Amino acid sequence: MRIAAFVCGLVAAGCLWSGSPASAEDLVWLTGRVTSNGVPLAGATVAVYDRKNRVIDYAETDSDGYYTLAAPAKELNLDRKAGGFFYQVSRLVGGVGRMASLPLKAGIRAAASISSATDPLTRVGVGTASNLAVSLVDVIGKEDPATRRPVRTLPGAIAMRVTAPGHKDAVAVARTYWVQEELHRVGGTEQRAIVAWMDPVKLVSPSASGDSVVGDGYFQFSDVRLEPGIVQRGQSATLTVRFTAPPEPRAPFVVVARNDRTGQTVALRHIGGDRYSAEIQVGPKAPRDEHPITVLAYAEQDAAPGRNPKAEEAIRKAGLWSPRRPYIYNPLLVVSRNRAEVTLTVVEPRRR
Repeated sequence: MRIAAFVCGLVAAGCLWSGSPASAEDLVWLTGRVTSNGVPLAGATVAVYDRKNRVIDYAETDSDGYYTLAAPAKELNLDRKAGGFFYQVSRLVGGVGRMASLPLKAGIRAAASISSATDPLTRVGVGTASNLAVSLVDVIGKEDPATRRPVRTLPGAIAMRVTAPGHKDAVAVARTYWVQEELHRVGGTEQRAIVAWMDPVKLVSPSASGDSVVGDGYFQFSDVRLEPGIVQRGQSATLTVRFTAPPEPRAPFVVVARNDRTGQTVALRHIGGDRYSAEIQVGPKAPRDEHPITVLAYAEQDAAPGRNPKAEEAIRKAGLWSPRRPYIYNPLLVVSRNRAEVTLTVVEPRRR
């Protein structure tokens, strides 16, 4: 099925719940994968919800465990008007993300007619019969400990429920881990679409001790090291981090460190596996004492690979570099789900 058919379906769907017309660019295609015991799970039903617990869209996973849904950008708390610095892909023909291999199910068309009072997917309390540990309401009201904000209101977040025969349901606020804009050229026309990859879903059997979960450690920093931690003016230290990229999609990104006292930035180079490193130079006139250093990652631009000064300035204005402000992951600005932080201590050179 050509992209034009998908776009026509989107425009006909409108804003799903608002009742007002929407362009294809007002919607985001969500794609993700469901597994069970590490094996792709076919035939699982995935539904996403608005803030009134109504189904926005739903679909079944294909033979490889993948699904594709559509949701208004506003339901994912993504402000398109503010712009974005995500990766761009150009294609001659075909579908958005994995849509080419998935039939356009009745989800989008059915969404406008689903009644939240009668549809079993949206009925609060149905989880009791499905071995659910939490209800949809519990999940939506949960706070993020780092920001003290409801998780549901964070950028790239949306309430999700996944169910499959012989498995415990998964109910959670799913998060986006990668966003890209796809430009499709079909004949002499062009169509743009935003595609978001969602956290993977892992379902377990009713006899399992744990619960089914939505989420993984993609795009998170760990094992942050600065050696040595104390340097004299005119010396340098080696900063090394681990940063786990997802197996898909192809996700080109830049890892950058910033000194909060001096404003100095430096890109970390890939040194193998999931490790990145950089030399932090300390000038002869650098301020003494503590230098907080933060590390984050953002997507490369397709047309101009490498560092992007405009993206870094937008990240600075959003306060994401500052260790004094909470780090709120926004997939339109950054790739890293967390921020790595270390402190370098600068001392006077020894007198001979």
